[in-house]
Amino acid sequence: MGESRPHDARPRNVWPLVGRAAALRTITEAATQPDADGVVIVGPPGVGRTRLAKEAVARLAAMGHPTAWATGTRAAGTIALGALLHLASLGDSAISVTAHTFGRIVERFSVPGGKRPVLVVDDAHLLDSASAALVYQLAVHTWTFVLLTVRQGQTTPDVVTALWKERVARRVDLQPLSDSDVDTLLERGLDSPLDAVTRRTLRRLSAGNPLVLRELVQSGLEGSALRRVDGLWHLGGRLQITGRFGDLVEAQMQVDDPAVLAVLEVLACKEPLGQPVLEGITGHSAVVQAERRGLVVVERSGSRHQTRLRIPAYGEVIRVRMPRARAHAIWGRLAESLATSPRRRADDALELAVWRRKAGLGSSAQELLAAAQRAAERLELKVAERLAVASRDASGGVDASLTLAEVLTWQGRYVDAAGILPTPEECDGEERADRRAMLRERIEYWQHEASPAQGHPAGGRAAEAVRTWTMLLEGHVAQSLAVGTALLALPYPRLPAPATIWVATAVMFAAGLVGDVDLVERASATGLEVASAHRTALPWAQAQICGARCLALLLGGALTTASEAVDTAYREAVETQMAPMVGVWTAVRGIVAKAQGRVRLAQQALREAIVLLEGHDPLRLQRVYLAELAGAHAMAGDTVQADTWLSRMDNSPAPPGALFDPWIQRSRAWVAAAALDLPLAASHAIGAAKAAREAGAPLIEALALSDAARFGAAKEVCERLHQLAMETATPATEAFATVATALATDDAQLLAEAAETLHHMGHLLPAAEAAATAYRLHVAAGRLTAAKNALVFARELLAECGGARTPLTDLTGSEASLTPRELQVAKLIAAGLSGRAVANRLDLSLRTVNNHLGRVYAKLGVSGRHALAQVLGRPPEQRRE
Repeated sequence: MGESRPHDARPRNVWPLVGRAAALRTITEAATQPDADGVVIVGPPGVGRTRLAKEAVARLAAMGHPTAWATGTRAAGTIALGALLHLASLGDSAISVTAHTFGRIVERFSVPGGKRPVLVVDDAHLLDSASAALVYQLAVHTWTFVLLTVRQGQTTPDVVTALWKERVARRVDLQPLSDSDVDTLLERGLDSPLDAVTRRTLRRLSAGNPLVLRELVQSGLEGSALRRVDGLWHLGGRLQITGRFGDLVEAQMQVDDPAVLAVLEVLACKEPLGQPVLEGITGHSAVVQAERRGLVVVERSGSRHQTRLRIPAYGEVIRVRMPRARAHAIWGRLAESLATSPRRRADDALELAVWRRKAGLGSSAQELLAAAQRAAERLELKVAERLAVASRDASGGVDASLTLAEVLTWQGRYVDAAGILPTPEECDGEERADRRAMLRERIEYWQHEASPAQGHPAGGRAAEAVRTWTMLLEGHVAQSLAVGTALLALPYPRLPAPATIWVATAVMFAAGLVGDVDLVERASATGLEVASAHRTALPWAQAQICGARCLALLLGGALTTASEAVDTAYREAVETQMAPMVGVWTAVRGIVAKAQGRVRLAQQALREAIVLLEGHDPLRLQRVYLAELAGAHAMAGDTVQADTWLSRMDNSPAPPGALFDPWIQRSRAWVAAAALDLPLAASHAIGAAKAAREAGAPLIEALALSDAARFGAAKEVCERLHQLAMETATPATEAFATVATALATDDAQLLAEAAETLHHMGHLLPAAEAAATAYRLHVAAGRLTAAKNALVFARELLAECGGARTPLTDLTGSEASLTPRELQVAKLIAAGLSGRAVANRLDLSLRTVNNHLGRVYAKLGVSGRHALAQVLGRPPEQRRE
């Protein structure tokens, strides 16, 4: 496990104001306009009314406005002028509240001259009548600007309502924060990014409520569920509801009606819930009241109406504080309702068994088995294990044992799975025999890493389907491809559906390794057809097929297509909030991004994958992810981080087989290149190419040889790359061979052409390196026009790469073509001066400065001061006049 620090970082005492820029601008501008006497901020509890008012009054005070603050409370509301007494003079505060006190407060805010005074009244809905009338008096009959906050849905004094209703004051309605604003607030409040699953979980629980969000984070930190791991905040367990958080939520809800509380308690146990079911337990009027008070939301879902809590975090608090007997009763009612329904949904079997267990009720072995299988399909493996064990203990028989073995296998617990695997004699029937055969192959390989035997394995074609992957992992690419394509060619029904998915993914991967993109697409179509037909039983089969296709396209060189596919799949995976699924897609996304040379995205994605997949690595691929992350940092020239991640990789378990060895060796080569040890880097790359050739993976061999050429060994690898280009006939391999030839012969024109080809295929960093090298060669030969064109293209590509810095991306000296005056103007503009300021400093006309600047941009192939600063090697500064 990487860096994990639960206690050394805390959210800021005051989180930044996010998503309220427009509202803040409305308030500060209104205070300077004579036709606006105030602003009333209206919103639900926790949405940030007080926080916005504090920020606004701070800005107005900084502008020179005298300010005063008052707060309405229930206690002060029982006393005339109770919330405003402190605004009277000291002598008045000690006497009975009279009209004299009223007048003295008015007098205080009626002093002529100076900036407009500002009075803030927080929670103005709690003001007594006299205080509300005074506020109205100040707004209407004095120069005072009043800023009020009002809780939405609460009874408010009529004069406060009259302020915005009669347009004396402007009304600002605060809504929950958008998802993007929540993300921004989290990162600024925690001073570090969050992984995608944690980010989405906190978004969902808080429903955009800033106060609830902050308390969720605080509870996560105090209970150590929210930890910083490898620079990312990760929610690794259930949130512990602190007393502070619980009291805050109860104060926000203000539930004093037992019928409404009953609605919230049921939804805390299960949401969303069909409205008829909820009303059957709590009654129709109670649901209406809860909705009217803004505590629940009723939404249409197809032909049904579903009810959910408006803020899901409320459910966390209600569930923790609910008496155990009450919870048991609710689970029992829910289970009873579901048991008497048609149960058409895929999750019904799982929910029924879980609810019965929570209610202390029993379920049959078959019901537990069905629930376990559904939990496994949802990747809820711990739940699936408990249910499968319960089914097995209840005499669930061989099916329960098979299901439990499958669940243990997906957790990487191969020894445990082997111990409960039924014997062949117990597995009567073709389906059971196939399940056992596939399990046996997986367990035997990942437990012992035994090399695949020749011929048909015991268990028939189902086991042979698994063998296509074990052959592949052992480096027998051609054998895996031959067996796999033969299995896919069998007449329908070819194989059991799970076996078909195994074969299709193996064929795709093997086809990518040999550069047969057409076969990748055919195998993908076959796999998707089966996945679609068995969507309920194999809900993640489509994701498996799509993931294999992305990696196969990467291997085949079609990076643009792979990148588009993986971005779509990643977004869909995040919606599931399932850490293993998101982690796998994040890893694929990072691997594709690194292959393209989008190094910043690769670093972010791979680091996130390592965090999300901690403890979820049954195939032992963490070493691959660590190697890729080390390589991504090396491509950015960050030797410290590259060495750190490479060291962690060396201390991690090795993946099975030999297939990944050359891929890992390539990352080791890049780490050496980042340290500017190019001979060692080239040696590692050539060694990786040799290992790939022995495994029968020509596309990995081509990638490794291309790396070697980029590290200075172009002449040594050029001939072999051309052989591979002829053997595989893939555009990527042909482009790699062309680049190697151009590097070996210093052919600038050939490099420029190869850069265009590589860019079209999505190989951004190799394209940028080719263009940058072409630029240097053109400059050396005095071909300035060609050099300028190459420079422009190289800069565009490097901008897409996002921070890449390799030995071949060097563009230093590009400013050498500037005249002394042009360079002087360029440096001043890059330092942040405006054109007018440069003209004044150099005693030139603004027109002359702009002409110089235009020539600078044209010569350097950039546009804008930010890009200019990057060219000149200095950070862009804020514009100065």
